[in-house]
Amino acid sequence: LNGLTPNKTGVVIGPDGFPVGRVVEGNPRELAGRAIDGEDGCIYDGKRVLGRVEAIPEDQRETRHEGPFAGLEGLVVGDDGLVHDVRGMVVGRIVEGDASALRGRAVDDDGDIVDRFGTSKGRAEPYQEEKEEEPQPEEQDLSILEGKTVNKAGNVVDEHGTVVGRIVSGDGRRLAGRRVDGQGQVWGDSGNVVGRAELIPGAEQERPEGPFFGFEGATVGADGVVADSTGQVIGRVVEGDAARLLGRPVDEDGDILDKNGNGIGRAERWQPESKPRNVSPMAGRKVTREGEVRDSDGNLIGKLTAGNLATLVGREIDDNGYVVDNDGNRLGECTLLENIPEPEPEPEGPTDAEKEEQRKAEEDQQLAKKMSAIVSQAMDRMRPICKMISEHVDKADRTPREELDEEALVQQVKPLLEEGGNILQECNGAIRALDPDGRIAATAKARAASHEASPAEYALADQLKELTDTVVQTIDHGKKRIADMPHAKKQLNPLWGLLSEPLFQIIAAVGLLLTGVLGLVGRLLEGLGLGPLVHGLLGGLGIDRLLGSLGLGGLTDALGMKS
Repeated sequence: LNGLTPNKTGVVIGPDGFPVGRVVEGNPRELAGRAIDGEDGCIYDGKRVLGRVEAIPEDQRETRHEGPFAGLEGLVVGDDGLVHDVRGMVVGRIVEGDASALRGRAVDDDGDIVDRFGTSKGRAEPYQEEKEEEPQPEEQDLSILEGKTVNKAGNVVDEHGTVVGRIVSGDGRRLAGRRVDGQGQVWGDSGNVVGRAELIPGAEQERPEGPFFGFEGATVGADGVVADSTGQVIGRVVEGDAARLLGRPVDEDGDILDKNGNGIGRAERWQPESKPRNVSPMAGRKVTREGEVRDSDGNLIGKLTAGNLATLVGREIDDNGYVVDNDGNRLGECTLLENIPEPEPEPEGPTDAEKEEQRKAEEDQQLAKKMSAIVSQAMDRMRPICKMISEHVDKADRTPREELDEEALVQQVKPLLEEGGNILQECNGAIRALDPDGRIAATAKARAASHEASPAEYALADQLKELTDTVVQTIDHGKKRIADMPHAKKQLNPLWGLLSEPLFQIIAAVGLLLTGVLGLVGRLLEGLGLGPLVHGLLGGLGIDRLLGSLGLGGLTDALGMKS
């Protein structure tokens, strides 16, 4: 090992190319390339030991060189008799054995092909397919370009201006005016090649510009005209059905092709006749201090209708009637007298009667909102009471009669009826307090006939409907459940009036202030099928006769109900 050096993997390679030692102490990467002391196998940095190497025993040393296919994986004989690696690349060829019989067999690192018993069947050696050389393009004869001149478009032209070549290297504009030699080279003043040119195919050389050359987006439009991308009319269809050609592009030569390149029409250059310009009679006139425009005889012919008069006095008017500055910028607009519309008459305001009607309608709406809030509060308090009454009578009705305590039922329901009556009386009093002097009630019937119900009145009617529905259903339900309970019937039937009387007093109070609401309530109740039930309760209370004596008619009539 004396004088040898380890590599980065920690292996010491001998003069024959085989490993003869290995690093046993130290970092192989730091020891790589450092000489080994043959006496103790150490590697020194001065006197400091960096590591130590030991010799590989002779019986463990590799003595055979790598085979020709070492490092290649998955070597197999292919159908073409060549050896392919795992990527399918050709890496060898058969030199011994029948290639057709060896197809699919594996090839080892040494190139041997053996069967499953280890018997050699053939041998391969490294081989690479030769790449076919690409044919070199024939050198183009550029002698025709000799003495020709480069123009600003980067084309090479002859003395007649015919294009015979084009610049392919260099700035065409900078090369303009320079001559080209027989090799297509353009020379600078210093004797250096500053550009190169190539020939243009003969078909392109002789091809003249078409009639639509230079127009972008030429397309067939309506009425068979051809317009460019800006919408300007530049031609018209002369062959083909204009309706079928609508929207199709027109090429430089005026041909209109289908998607397969077949000609289906043709166009020619054409422009419509220009229409005579309509010049305003005010053209050339100036705006006066009064914002007027007058003719040469002093007659008023127009007025300033747009712009700041203070800055436009003395300014000239163009052909279109616009006031312009010296640069033609529009500053304002003048209009001929005959084109100025007559001023529209100002709309007349509402009459005193309409104002009064509007005021009364607003008062009715505010009144309806207040009553709706009162009824809503009463409904919120009555709902749980009516529910408890129904629950008590339902429970009693389900109890066997021999076990039923009717007095207990009376003691449960009576306080609830009294409490509900008090709530409804409070509601009635609150509504009547809205018109303490009777002034609103005195005009309610006349107002109801003169206007439609407002949203607030509809909301009030809905609240009254719900309250009436809840109370009337509770009374009717309770009477039916205790019909065969003699004691409870005797004690409670006179008390149902605690609910019904103030309820219909509330309805009557609303009717006194907003008569029209009652009709809405009646229609809502009829929709629930409660008309006959409400009519029967009213008849029993005598409220119809009470309202009739006040000149308001029967409550059932106001509600729109029939017996």
